[in-house]
Amino acid sequence: MNTSICSAQSTDSDIKITVECSKKSHLVDVNEPFDFIINADKPQKLKVVVSMDGEAVLQSLTVTPPARVSAFLPHPGFVRCAVSSLEQNPKTVLCGVGVAPTQLRPLLPEPSDFDEFWNGTKEELARIPSDFRMRKVNSDETFDYYVISCANLNSQRAYALLSLPIDISRKLPLLVTFPGGEAFISEDSLNGSIKENMGYECARLLFHLPPYPPVAKSAEANARHEEFLKEIGLRRYIYYGINDRKVFYARTAVSGCLRLLDEVVKLPGVDSECVGYWGASHGGGFGIYLAAFSDKIKAAFCGVPNFGDRGGFLAGRHTPDCNAQEYRDNIDTLLYFDATFAARRIEIPVMVGVGFVDLACPPSAVYTIYNELRGPKFIFDKIKNGHGDAPPEYDPLINVWLSKKLKG
Repeated sequence: MNTSICSAQSTDSDIKITVECSKKSHLVDVNEPFDFIINADKPQKLKVVVSMDGEAVLQSLTVTPPARVSAFLPHPGFVRCAVSSLEQNPKTVLCGVGVAPTQLRPLLPEPSDFDEFWNGTKEELARIPSDFRMRKVNSDETFDYYVISCANLNSQRAYALLSLPIDISRKLPLLVTFPGGEAFISEDSLNGSIKENMGYECARLLFHLPPYPPVAKSAEANARHEEFLKEIGLRRYIYYGINDRKVFYARTAVSGCLRLLDEVVKLPGVDSECVGYWGASHGGGFGIYLAAFSDKIKAAFCGVPNFGDRGGFLAGRHTPDCNAQEYRDNIDTLLYFDATFAARRIEIPVMVGVGFVDLACPPSAVYTIYNELRGPKFIFDKIKNGHGDAPPEYDPLINVWLSKKLKG
């Protein structure tokens, strides 16, 4: 029998547990049965929880390995098996299986005024003078590095880092990036070349999420962001303005990114016809927004993208941040920022990465975004991986795919 192994080792009990899927591809059809095959190097009882991506629990039981736990799903989705020892704070071993994932669709309908909302957002931004500014912070033999900013909605400013070729006659492709996590950066975040990855030199635009200027050194960035969160009285910036769709952080941040991108492609040294995007997690979700609402980007890689299928948790599908009460209480706001609906507006080539045991951006939500893309698309299934890890061929494939989309 063909099997694939997802394993981890528990330091608490010094027991090695493996969970195998009886389907090598980790992909099955609706109502197709499969087994999770559980083994350990010690014959002790193990806790097993089978769920829909960690949300709705399908089975909860105790087994003594070797053991097999059968499962199936009567509708598209993802089934996750979590196995751990019975000791306190054990290491959990995960294995995920996709059930007809290309058939997943968002649970809740798109707001009827979705386009009106985003068109109105861009019109409101256009009425504000851009006040675009550039401040040089560093240089090397090839590039000058800048902190750039512009006026934004809600009396804020948007910030980013930019590298431009010293020889502006070169007209380099532009690689646009939005970071993951809390998405704050520092002035030293952009130094260096990516020629080794892309195969050619690129100018680069790296967005900074919070509405304060990037600090000078990366060692100072965490402290500055914690100070900012105390100033606004929140534990995470992604909750800012969540009860008002016009104030919500994502609307302001997307607007700032769109304006900065519009300004940068006008600059000498940038080939405005050769603009690509790279982002993962938070940055993967913002890549969907920017590809949907900007005509500047020609191809985008969006790894493990956030913000998909905002209402999926209502049907037992685990969706990003759905455990946060702030998100459960404000689903009406979040529907205007569902990357699934934005994906319907994208016709450029998009590559997506998905982790079958991703706890942060679950695969059911990622596939829901992917399925709505309207242009050429490709998804890389990380069947044994989660949010931040990947097989060795993943990054090289991203680089080759994106570089060829930009320059043929």
